[in-house]
Amino acid sequence: MGDHGSVVTSFRPTVTTVGGLDRESARRVLFIGVPIAVLLVVLSGLATSSWELPIGLLLVAILGAATVGWIWLYLTNSSIALTAEHLRVTDWRNSTTVIDRGDVSRLIRIGVRPFEGPPKQAVIGVDAANRSLFALGLAYDAAAIAGALSVPLVGSFDDVLSLREVNRKYPGAARGPVANPQRLFVFSLVGTVVIGAIGYFVWTALR
Repeated sequence: MGDHGSVVTSFRPTVTTVGGLDRESARRVLFIGVPIAVLLVVLSGLATSSWELPIGLLLVAILGAATVGWIWLYLTNSSIALTAEHLRVTDWRNSTTVIDRGDVSRLIRIGVRPFEGPPKQAVIGVDAANRSLFALGLAYDAAAIAGALSVPLVGSFDDVLSLREVNRKYPGAARGPVANPQRLFVFSLVGTVVIGAIGYFVWTALR
């Protein structure tokens, strides 16, 4: 990170809790809950001599651990830092995107219509050619970030577009570095179903 200069100012999510958990609570739930879940899976298998209940408990534990783990990582790692010449956006995976400050033309509020459910509010940073450089969730103070960058904050969350329209109007917007909890939940759910199916077929074959 030192190659990009000293940090002049930085921003972290303005929320301190997600789903009722703060960073320390999420960490405790993760590190205490996982061993307990594993113990329950083993004990239920021994008590019932069957794998239906253990597999069900395992699926619930995996989904819960993925969700709580994301909350912990999001509150721990997510940040935005400004140096004299660069903007550094770090996501929940601790992956950092470095952008030249001079490339940021403005920040735009938009509403994004997902495949289902109400529109999601977001703020994207674009260059002079309307190419998306980064995306921010509402957990950040967009007005303060725009002020620090000396760029305007424009648009309205009432300007609702589909994902396809957003990517057409602001190319690259779909690859925003800020985590999407709904997307993570879907990935966790799919992964849980896949692991459950594998476990079921293994149990059926061994029965």
